Amino acid sequence: MHRIILDTDPGIDDALALFLALASPEIQLEAITTVTGNVDVEHTTHNALALLTLTGRTDIPVARGSREPLVSRRLHATHVHGDHGMGKAQLPPPSIQPVKQHAVDLMIEKIMNNPGEITIVAIGPLTNLALALHREPSIAQTVREVVIMGGALLTPGNVTPSAEFNIYADPHAAHVVFKAGWPIRLVSLDTTNRTPLTQARATALSQGESAVKTCIRQMFAHYFDVYAPLYGVADFHMHDPLCLASVFQPDLITWQPAYVEVELQGALTTGETVAYFKGPQAATPNVQASIAVDAERFIQLFIERVGTTFP
Repeated sequence: MHRIILDTDPGIDDALALFLALASPEIQLEAITTVTGNVDVEHTTHNALALLTLTGRTDIPVARGSREPLVSRRLHATHVHGDHGMGKAQLPPPSIQPVKQHAVDLMIEKIMNNPGEITIVAIGPLTNLALALHREPSIAQTVREVVIMGGALLTPGNVTPSAEFNIYADPHAAHVVFKAGWPIRLVSLDTTNRTPLTQARATALSQGESAVKTCIRQMFAHYFDVYAPLYGVADFHMHDPLCLASVFQPDLITWQPAYVEVELQGALTTGETVAYFKGPQAATPNVQASIAVDAERFIQLFIERVGTTFP
């Protein structure tokens, strides 16, 4: 059993990752912590609460997290996810409220009270994690693992030619997180860009009368009808769901040790994740980096689990 804190900025693919977590018996979702990213933290928190209401999992606590990056200005991806983050989805009003604790405090409490048991799955900017490390550095020795969706090591970025969104949105936080000395698995664009969900498969997945299927259908309607034609893309890349799946089926991915630094001062390359895999300049590896993926097995896993759990 993997006891996880999902640190997230919902987000269409964040919502899909949450559905997969709830559909996977290997996962015990201890809490959701929210952060500004795809949209502002007020919307990401509302979306997390509404998604739990939608799925009937109001037992899971949600803690509102960081509103601003550590240093840089806020960056959103409303062009991808819609103004409120959920595309065209009409979510129910949340029947629960966020806990009074800040996300950083909840994260620290869960990790310190359960040494070696808690995995952080970070699928948004890494602001909350960096602040938690600053407040309680010993979580780096107490956490079980940190699994991050972020970075572009041997492939171009998706915000700039060199930077991926989650890292670029708060590069200073990412710099802190990669330097912390805790066990990290990094699920980067090198693999998530190889996990396309075609429009035909997305349509088939979203067929059904459940509230979750309706939500999926409405989210994909924004992506395929609005975003995809405007930006010339054909498929939906399953960034965050792949990261979540790698927690309980790590053999979906081929991993390689790497030393990763985050560029903070480049005029054109801020947020770039610079990876040393080998050679005299390579320092001691600080991540296990994703370099290949069994994409078809992952897509089938996702469709089967989410489709069966939420018919």
